[in-house]
Formats: sequence, structure tokens, C-alpha cells
Amino acid sequence: MTKELSVSMSKPRLRREADLLLHRGTRTASGEYSVSRARRPVAVQRLIGALGNIMLSDAAPFMEKFVAGKVFHLLQDPGAIATRPATPVPLAPQLQFALRNLVSKGELFAEAAAAINDVAKSLEWVASKTGPFASINIEHTHAHALVAGISGVEERADVALGLTIMAPYSRFPDHIQYRSRVFLALSDCEFSCNDKGWQRGSIGSIFFNEAGHNVAMRCTARPLLAAWCHVER
Repeated sequence: MTKELSVSMSKPRLRREADLLLHRGTRTASGEYSVSRARRPVAVQRLIGALGNIMLSDAAPFMEKFVAGKVFHLLQDPGAIATRPATPVPLAPQLQFALRNLVSKGELFAEAAAAINDVAKSLEWVASKTGPFASINIEHTHAHALVAGISGVEERADVALGLTIMAPYSRFPDHIQYRSRVFLALSDCEFSCNDKGWQRGSIGSIFFNEAGHNVAMRCTARPLLAAWCHVER
């Protein structure tokens, strides 16, 4: 068996459409919305700054900080602003519950909570499809939104910065990631990353999952709120 064949058999081809965090759900495919070089909205800048301050803090593990550093370095240059209709914030009571808990964890997290609250109503929230080991009705008990990235409120192709909210007792399906990604827990939750099994997280926990590896997340009695980011190129 040649080396090239061995490599191709051992590593499955990565497909963007298989990454459920990038699945755009029921988003209209027409793309008929205006994109301009308008100034980055203050609320978006505030959120980028707040999440960057946490992900790049001294407490962040090396690999997580390394990847996040690339993302937030690129985000220093604003992208184009997409003016598409925002969607109603799904799971709004669960989001508000998570934000109230976040406020109580100190200044950095209170700033992130306020920024998320300001931006949430401007985002396009979508639900991914279900998959292996997902909880029942997962299509209705979670939502993602891109703050910056392809189809984000800041339309850009170099990075992605997103948010995920999940209702209590939900489990997101296992799926293969298209890009190496950093997750920031903004609530109590559990992540399964890099085939290491389940790892418990609390507010401020940061996880790294390499491209081509399975990832999953779940929560129990409290909603899950997380931010995540990756480099697209």
C-alpha cells in the first residue's frame, strides 16, 4: 500500500457541510441582502473585545490561546457589514438565564454578557440538523449565530466567531469539524473534543478541537451558552 493511499484511508476528507456549527439551517439561499463597508457597529465591536479579553487572558491554555490569537488578530480589521433581516432570538428565556449567571462571575464576564445581550437581536439564528447521539428534538432546543464570518452580521471569509445556545438537558450530535476551533464556555456544560471523552466545563473554561476530529456538547439542568471561533484559511 502506497503512503498516499494509506494517508487517504486513515484521514477522512473534511467536508464543510458536515460541520454542524457551520450548517446554516433554514437560511435563505438567495443571498439577496446588501453588504457594505459601513463602520463596524459598536455592539459588535464590544462583543469582539469582550470575548477576546477572555480567550486571550493569561488563564487560557496554550493551544486555545494560539488559535484564538490568530482569530482576534484578524478581527482587528473590520469586515463588511451585512444588512439582512435579523431572526427572532430563539430560546430567549434560556439565553437570559445564562446571561444573568454570566454577570455574576466578574467584570470580564459581565461585559461579555452585556455585549451578547445587545447583539443577540441583530443576529441571524439558525438550527442545525440532528445527528448521532443527539437528544430528542435537538433541532428545536438549540441555535447558533455568527457574529463574524461567512453569513455573519460582519460578513468575512477569513475567520468565524459564533455563539451557541442550548436548552437544558440537550445534547448536540457528534460531528466532524471542518476547521480547528476554540470553544469558550459561558455556562456550565460538557464538551467532547479531540476524542478525549467528556470534559466538564464551567464559565470561563476554554476547549480546543482539531480539524478532522469529532466534537459534541451537552448540558444538564441549566442552559448551555458558548462562544467559538476559528480561522477559515
